[in-house]
Amino acid sequence: MTDPEHGASSDLRLVLDADGAFASSWLREKSVAPVPVGEQIDAALARRITAGCRAVGASHILATSLVGDSGATSRLPADADCTGIRPPLLLRTPDSQGAVLFPEAGYALIAGTTAFMAAAVSEGTDTARARFGRYARTLLERHPALASVAASHPPGHRAWSQPGDVAPASAAARQLALLDAFTDGTCDAPDFARGWWEARRASQANGERVQGALGDLLDQVFMILEDYSVDPDLAEPGDLDDAGLRIAVREAWQAFRHGET
Repeated sequence: MTDPEHGASSDLRLVLDADGAFASSWLREKSVAPVPVGEQIDAALARRITAGCRAVGASHILATSLVGDSGATSRLPADADCTGIRPPLLLRTPDSQGAVLFPEAGYALIAGTTAFMAAAVSEGTDTARARFGRYARTLLERHPALASVAASHPPGHRAWSQPGDVAPASAAARQLALLDAFTDGTCDAPDFARGWWEARRASQANGERVQGALGDLLDQVFMILEDYSVDPDLAEPGDLDDAGLRIAVREAWQAFRHGET
């Protein structure tokens, strides 16, 4: 890595505290998700980094070595292939909207704004945290330190598997309310589609987790809406019209409700 970035060391102190962890002041209005990684950055983590940078319009990445007190920083193109880079390392966007801390083999911490995290951790922060918890438990004997990482980043929401479990004020509850309204005819198709997409984005941004048959239902509605256009002028051959959308969604909703009984 070459082409050192001027002033990067002072920026680094804004992102990391004296102990080498993300600074609490920098983390305001940001979220953090631990992800598994081996001895070096692999393809999966590299894709996350690229996606996050693209989402916030970063033209390049600042890569800082955390070996000793060197703080050597290089500038890499945002679409650079980061695979093979070894820890300890901090990668961050120039405006610090997003960062990836890779302190040692076994895990990395991805942190950033809503836009950065939505792309870099598209499964949702809570889902990533829950998966990392399972990963840490699986490797407990070989890598006991991972357990403390998982414990420091627990999911904020428990996973919901039944409509009655869903928190009333959640975005997932809004999705279920829209399903009720649309299938009983009190909500028209365009309003349902717009409201459902908005609620889905909010649910992901909030880190809400839905699993089991309920998760399958929401995924099925997502797929159904992929074949529907709110604007009829933009509809493609074979797309669902308003009536077809209502029929398909009603069938999915009724099948789910029947499975509950």
